[in-house]
Amino acid sequence: MRGAFLFSVLALAISTPAAASGDASPLDAAHAADEEVLGAIDAFFLALAAGDADALDELISTEALSVRLTPETDAPPRYGRLADLAASFREGRGTPVVEPYWSPTVLRRGPLAAVWTPYEVSVDGRLVHCGIDLFTLSRQAGAWKIDSISYTAEPSACDELRPEDRSLMRPMFPTESAKEISQ
Repeated sequence: MRGAFLFSVLALAISTPAAASGDASPLDAAHAADEEVLGAIDAFFLALAAGDADALDELISTEALSVRLTPETDAPPRYGRLADLAASFREGRGTPVVEPYWSPTVLRRGPLAAVWTPYEVSVDGRLVHCGIDLFTLSRQAGAWKIDSISYTAEPSACDELRPEDRSLMRPMFPTESAKEISQ
């Protein structure tokens, strides 16, 4: 089931009308390649909202890191391993979160990609904070894997960062999770 979930998300992310017709321009090909990278990030956030440890393990590199920066305080960066996040769900300690993002900037060169994007995070329907996510990914065995996530946690930045048109947020969460981002 987990493999089917990931396949569905990635297949949806890379399918475009131009690519299907065989008339893909270089711009269409670049867009499709960017969407493939974003498909991996969409799948990560869907797995995070579902508390799916197996899907998280498939999406992150073995040594993937997270770095939390809190610019509204003097706290030093907090470093962690993304594998610990997956383990917390597996052990029943993890808390699913809904984390939509919007207006991503994708940079790619060969097997390396980076994505910079504003986001917001909610837990149990309560907005926790907004900020900027910076993902680095590498292409491994034909799939994009997340190598690191650095992010700012800025509770007072939501009004500044949030898009006026909430339909621009991605990924599309299941109905029960979508209630959290409609606030």
